[in-house]
Amino acid sequence: MNKNIGAIALISGTCIGSGMIALPLTLVKVGIIPCIALMLLVWLLIHFTSLVSIELNLQSGIGLPLGQLAKKFSGKTAEIIGTGCFKLLSYALLSVYIYGGADILKSMISYNFSEDHPFILIATIYSISATLLLLLPMKLMDYINRILFIGLIIVIAILLVGLVSMINWNNLPLFGQSYDNLSTWSSIIPVLFTAFGFQVIFHTLTNFCNKDKKILKSVFFWGSLIPAAIYIIWTISILGVIYQENPDFHNLMSLGKVELGDLVGELSNIAKWPLVQNLVWWLSLLAMVTSVLGVSLGLCDSIKNMLPKAIKQSNYHNISSALITILPAYIVAIVIPNTFITVLGFAGMILVFIAILIPIYLLDKIKQTKFHYPILNNKYFIILSVTAGILIIISEIYNLANKFL
Repeated sequence: MNKNIGAIALISGTCIGSGMIALPLTLVKVGIIPCIALMLLVWLLIHFTSLVSIELNLQSGIGLPLGQLAKKFSGKTAEIIGTGCFKLLSYALLSVYIYGGADILKSMISYNFSEDHPFILIATIYSISATLLLLLPMKLMDYINRILFIGLIIVIAILLVGLVSMINWNNLPLFGQSYDNLSTWSSIIPVLFTAFGFQVIFHTLTNFCNKDKKILKSVFFWGSLIPAAIYIIWTISILGVIYQENPDFHNLMSLGKVELGDLVGELSNIAKWPLVQNLVWWLSLLAMVTSVLGVSLGLCDSIKNMLPKAIKQSNYHNISSALITILPAYIVAIVIPNTFITVLGFAGMILVFIAILIPIYLLDKIKQTKFHYPILNNKYFIILSVTAGILIIISEIYNLANKFL
């Protein structure tokens, strides 16, 4: 039971980060009813495909990163593709979390202390802190993550009570201004899919849960369901409150002219309880920290296995893997600012390969008729999952074409 709680906390904590904070910025365009329906569909897709990835790890006999699973079940080419996609997704998510966390921290300091510090300074301190966390033992990391996640859930609960009490339930933005626009749907689907991006920690949790298929199925079910429920309540609360309290700001959100720090600042201004004002900032910061912890842990774990033998046997292998994990993401966050939603959408496209297409391809390569999870024998679910994945990729390609062409 103790390990179950730790694993669920790590999955949910990895999900509930920039994805949760960013959802109102994207889903505002379609409104509350469409976003709830879409959220549930994405959760069902994520839950089913998570069973595929768990099955692969169980069939391998040990938790392995996607690249090594691809090598085991398919060959060198699949390994290169799998490893490349895994690293690209991990670094994209980390750059988003570092940028988002630093942006929130900068706005938080400016709002509460009337002091404006350079973004690069805050991002540097934030990244150094993340690097130091990776140097801690896994057991200690687990306890730190549990404490952060419990704190996150408590803050979310208190904050939602405060926000929900302010909502006029007879006046909600049930449908957005652009809910019937194809471009709108193509822009939000990849971002929403990314909000369930915990796939980088499958191999870590497989070993952590001692390859127990029942425990793994349970922790990934609850670990993904908790974020889905929180996302729905969070999005309804944020969109409802802003729509009623500041229609002009709601309109700016619909037009895509609001940054993450601006949204958090506006929520703090709207909140009528002094306690709620502070909780808005702490919620946003905790969400980013738990996501950084989850993604960087999975990435760092895979990098350790790829280090040259000389470094592995030295006293600097932990420091080397931690720096290789954080430094590239830090550079991207510094060099390419103000691309929060764009990078999330791009990450969603890469996530399709990691969460859906490559695992299903490898599952077919196993030629196994007796799976640990019999539902994986259902070809209709497999076809629906692949089709959904292709649609997400097409949506993001369409978005990138509109943005850069």
